[in-house]
Amino acid sequence: MEELTQQVIDVVWRLVEEKTPYEVYDVAFRQMNRQMVLTVYIDSPDGITIRDCETVSRTLSDYLDQNDLIHRAYTLEVSSPGIERLFKRQVDYERHVGKLVKWRLYDKAKKKKEVFQARLQQFSPEKIVVSTEKGLREFELGDVLEARAVFEFPAKPKKKGKKG
Repeated sequence: MEELTQQVIDVVWRLVEEKTPYEVYDVAFRQMNRQMVLTVYIDSPDGITIRDCETVSRTLSDYLDQNDLIHRAYTLEVSSPGIERLFKRQVDYERHVGKLVKWRLYDKAKKKKEVFQARLQQFSPEKIVVSTEKGLREFELGDVLEARAVFEFPAKPKKKGKKG
């Protein structure tokens, strides 16, 4: 089963990247309530719409049906990773420079975990710079246990006062 799972994931990943204008964020093929579920998360710099998900779903359905890769009943789900996504790829960090992020770090020197929110100011695989209430802070990507985007409601436009 593990070999089939990895084969399906590899084929789906390659197909989406080669045949559609979207990036693959993640692919999972697992059993849920006695049925197999193939979940494909897609992304793009401009975000993902329902139409984008439909396009990828049709592309994958057609290919998988024609090639009979999965020899049992399954459900195909295509989605975006969501607004408060977990950062899995370097591009996730790069696209969130200037935005608020929830960080879970492991401080090797103190041997303890830390959780806080800070605005991502700079990212490279060698150094991350964030802006906290106490000022700028630097740490390495290797210290990050988890980074997740934080949704911020847009500021309400100020109402213009009435002239009297």
